[in-house]
Amino acid sequence: MRPWLRIAITAVVLGAVVAGAWVYVNHRRLATQWEGQWGSYRVGQANSAEEAAAEIAALEQGPDRDARLRELVGKWGTGNQRFDLYLAEYVRSAQSSELLREAFSLEFAWRESLLGRWAEYWCWESPGEPDERIASIVEYLDVLAGAEPPRAITWREVLDLQAVLTLFGRPELAVRLKPENWRDRYRRWQKARPERLPHVARPERPFSDWQGPSPVQQPP
Repeated sequence: MRPWLRIAITAVVLGAVVAGAWVYVNHRRLATQWEGQWGSYRVGQANSAEEAAAEIAALEQGPDRDARLRELVGKWGTGNQRFDLYLAEYVRSAQSSELLREAFSLEFAWRESLLGRWAEYWCWESPGEPDERIASIVEYLDVLAGAEPPRAITWREVLDLQAVLTLFGRPELAVRLKPENWRDRYRRWQKARPERLPHVARPERPFSDWQGPSPVQQPP
C-alpha cells in the first residue's frame, strides 16, 4: 500500500473515532436538543390550540425539561405566527408551569424587541377591556409594593407586569424582571407614571403581522 493512501485511511479512521467519541459524550445533550426542536415544530404544526397544548405539556415533563423549554421559548417570535399564538396562549393558561413562564419571561432578556409583541398579544387576549385589566393590576401591585416584609410575585404576574411596563414606554424595567426584584422596578415606574394612565386599546389581531382572519380568543 502506498504511504499516502495509508496516511489517508488512518486519518479517516481517526476522524471517525473522534466523531464517534464526541457523539457518545454529547448524545444526551443532542437528544434533548432534537426533542426540543422537534417538539417546537409539532407545536407550530398543530391543528388546534388543544393539540398544541398537549405537545407543550409533553415537553414540560422529564429530567431534561429545562433544556427543552429553552428550545421552545427560543422559537417564539421567529416567524411562525401560529406557534407564537399557541405558546402565548399556553403560557397564559392555568395548564402552564411556572418553570415555562420563567423561561418565557427571561427570553426577553436576550430578545428585548419581543416585549412589544408580548404586550400586543397580552392586550388582545385580555378577558375584559385592557384599561380595566391594567387598572386592576396596578391597584393590586400598589398595595403589594408597600407590604413589609417585601413579597414576591408569581411568574405569571411578572409577565403581566412586563406587558404593562412595555405598554407605557418602560421596557427597560421589564427586562430581567423577576419575582424577587419586581418591587424596586415597580416603584421606579410608580413614582414617574402619570396619575391618570393613558388609554390602551385592544388590538384587532394577536400580533401586528398576523395574516388572515383573527383567531378566536382562548380563555385565560
